[in-house]
Amino acid sequence: MHPEFKQSFMFKSVKSNKISEHIVEQIRNAIFEARLKPGDKLPPEKELMKTFHVSKATLREALRSLEILGFLEIRKGASGGACVTEVDMTTARDSFANFLLFKNLSLSNLSEVRLILEPYVAEKAALAITEEGLKRLEKLNKECDYIIKHYIPIESRKNEIEYHRIIGSISGNPILMFILDFVENLLIDTKEILQPSKEFSQKF
Repeated sequence: MHPEFKQSFMFKSVKSNKISEHIVEQIRNAIFEARLKPGDKLPPEKELMKTFHVSKATLREALRSLEILGFLEIRKGASGGACVTEVDMTTARDSFANFLLFKNLSLSNLSEVRLILEPYVAEKAALAITEEGLKRLEKLNKECDYIIKHYIPIESRKNEIEYHRIIGSISGNPILMFILDFVENLLIDTKEILQPSKEFSQKF
């Protein structure tokens, strides 16, 4: 029995044509239900193989899938193993972006989402922003204004993203934070590819 948690009630053996998917589902559910938390280490391979009644290849396929999704970090060496990690913003954003790659996304689509959300988020931020946060936004606004006037699109990337990320973080809503961060990154990536007019960049 692994010392960090009771494996017997955590997982069940699996029998299916898609065995690895069932392993992924069980471990994800354990994370969602907080039975497994970031930093927890899964039992050794042999114990997991015995618990799930699967081969080493099937188990590794499932663990690799969870690693790609951002739920696990597979560490090598004598003290290594599979550890639970918190899915970061970049991993979540990349997964969503892969979905939208097939949806004929346009600059207008992205700009519309920003125009709908940001007035509400900005209102919340205005009521909660600190003096330090306000100074940071003022500095970024001046930098972005200079970059747009001199049409330096590559250099504006990090400043634009940071500006909208700060506004989103002040809202305290993780969903709004993610959506604004995602839209801003995707909007800038799309601008670099499509190279819209200077007037469009100034407006959006």
